[in-house]
Amino acid sequence: MAATIREIADLAGISPAAVSFVLNNKPGVGQETRDKVLAIAAKLGYEQKKSKRPPSASTRAIRMLYIAKQGHVTYQAHRIFISEYIAGLEEEAKAENYRVEIQILEGFDPQKVLQALNTDMIDGAVILGSALDDDDLEFFAEVSVPIVVVYTYRPWLDLDFVDMNNESSVRAALEYLHGAGHRRIGLVKSLIETRNFRLREHAFMETMDRLGLPVAAADCFAIDPTFDKGRQDMTKLLANAGDLPSALFCVNDFIAYACIQALKDAGKSIPDDVSIVGFDNLPSDEFMEPCLSSVKVSNRAIGRRAMRLLLERIADPERPSEKVSIGGELIVRGSTRAITAPTA
Repeated sequence: MAATIREIADLAGISPAAVSFVLNNKPGVGQETRDKVLAIAAKLGYEQKKSKRPPSASTRAIRMLYIAKQGHVTYQAHRIFISEYIAGLEEEAKAENYRVEIQILEGFDPQKVLQALNTDMIDGAVILGSALDDDDLEFFAEVSVPIVVVYTYRPWLDLDFVDMNNESSVRAALEYLHGAGHRRIGLVKSLIETRNFRLREHAFMETMDRLGLPVAAADCFAIDPTFDKGRQDMTKLLANAGDLPSALFCVNDFIAYACIQALKDAGKSIPDDVSIVGFDNLPSDEFMEPCLSSVKVSNRAIGRRAMRLLLERIADPERPSEKVSIGGELIVRGSTRAITAPTA
């Protein structure tokens, strides 16, 4: 059986990307490491595949790979704000004379992923990883080109990550509500879980505890993350609910939209009866009635930092991996209001 780049990397104690640089005669790897890799490759009988492009050609290409594992509308948010993220990638790439190619894969097919990434037609790749689980991410150790994974994070994996800081962003939203006098704050989460939704729920509970605010089970609602089904779910839950919290934190904007409409259907006024906060700061937030207060995470900043990290990895494939966390801010609009804080 022919040796693989991963096997050579394990024996040499370096990353597959560094092995790929050596075998493709690219700069960025020290001579001692280069000699070691070539010796191991020769001993294992590794056969380098012929390049599909002329030897003198320079790729100067970065692939943005979006792996959509689910067909659910939770990915509507990606389709809406992904343009900002791509804009950030392209800004940094253009400054270094790289072009960005976008590829979408439906479902996680390892063979298709390898075909998309283990090619000499690109210099590196940025992976949109929000839908990927641990096994999926561990698979990227088999990839030979430099990569950066965005919108997820695993501390134990020797990969570069750039992720939104869900924890600090949720805390900022709840501290605002607390400062505005709200002492009973509820949670509206998704019936379909994602890693980001779980992190936001966990951050909600931690921050409420830190603020000394109890969270009653009756103040936590779980609904479908699409507008129509979410509205139906929230309507049913409201029919059996008693008095409501003065504010609700929703784990994303689509859920907030559904929640607002269900509350209106039930005769509630936003924000007079209930203040609502969402997460994602989608463009449509400004056109809601009332305009939605929402947590903004700079997708452009995430894209720019991911590309800069990837270019650093291309220049030095042996450097230690980095995990970057980018925080957010609450954009306050008409769906929230201050109330009189209760006397202690």
